[in-house]
Amino acid sequence: MKTLLLAASGLACLLTAAPALAKDTACMIEGSFNLMGQTIKSRDCMQADPAEREAAFKSSCEQLANTSAAMGGAAGKITYMAQCTTPAQGVCHGLAGTQRDAYYYERNADDLAALPASCAQLGGRWSNGH
Repeated sequence: MKTLLLAASGLACLLTAAPALAKDTACMIEGSFNLMGQTIKSRDCMQADPAEREAAFKSSCEQLANTSAAMGGAAGKITYMAQCTTPAQGVCHGLAGTQRDAYYYERNADDLAALPASCAQLGGRWSNGH
């Protein structure tokens, strides 16, 4: 009886914790797109504030992944996760005036050099990899 009670209470704790553990607040988008005759490969991650509605965040991830298709490439592959991985080549904090951060990986030198200015134009604050 004691074992059954311990198992039941353990299951109850697991079930109540599951929504917090399952919430995806980051999405990694991998793909390539064409811009002015050049193929740009990207592996970028967007991370949201945990308080943001998950449905709205996932919709934004899907829109970003489909941007490459609109530019002549295939839609990016999305992987949802708890947080973006580090280190990154750079991070745009407060992307487009939101509570989201964009992490950049595997960008070539020219593309990476243009990202800080692009981040600032969108109201964000750039930091080099961490």
